[in-house]
Amino acid sequence: MYWKLRIPLLLGVIGVISGFVQKLPNPSFVNIPYFIRSAVFIGLIGIIFTILEKTDVNNRKIHFTIGVAIIVFGIIFDYLMA
Repeated sequence: MYWKLRIPLLLGVIGVISGFVQKLPNPSFVNIPYFIRSAVFIGLIGIIFTILEKTDVNNRKIHFTIGVAIIVFGIIFDYLMA
């Protein structure tokens, strides 16, 4: 059974970016409001997903277990970085 890489990559990217944002909430010495941090989080996901769409990585077919492994990696990364 094969699956397009679009959904596993989206969920994996969300997990990885969420882990980084939780671990490094203030990358600078300036107090950044929560609204701006949320916008940066959504913006990073949008930029990465747009790059993946433009390079046609999302249209590749992968086996179902590899897709599940990518999703689980994103979830575990987010859990371990919190």
